[in-house]
Amino acid sequence: MRSSMKRKSRKMKIVSKTRFAMSLTLILVFVMSTSMIAFGAFDSDAIEESDYKTYTVQSGDTLWSIASTMNQEHFDETKDVRKLIYAIRKTNQLDGHTIFIGQDLQLPI
Repeated sequence: MRSSMKRKSRKMKIVSKTRFAMSLTLILVFVMSTSMIAFGAFDSDAIEESDYKTYTVQSGDTLWSIASTMNQEHFDETKDVRKLIYAIRKTNQLDGHTIFIGQDLQLPI
């Protein structure tokens, strides 16, 4: 009875070195990409949320055009326009890129 209760210890054996290397590479890529995404929020080029300017959306305005104008006027084109769009969307709690004529937006400057 004791012999049936004993567990046989099995050693793990790498069957395919190529498959193991590819799996390990995929895991490393996943870990590195998620850490880059997580720490991207702490970028030194991030916008500080201290001052805001109210802007009323005009006919033909897009978030890109508003952010580009804001970049030229306040940041001398040193900021990434995509980061400015993200800051505008976050500040105004916009779910998408849709804005409406007459809508007041708070622009971080």
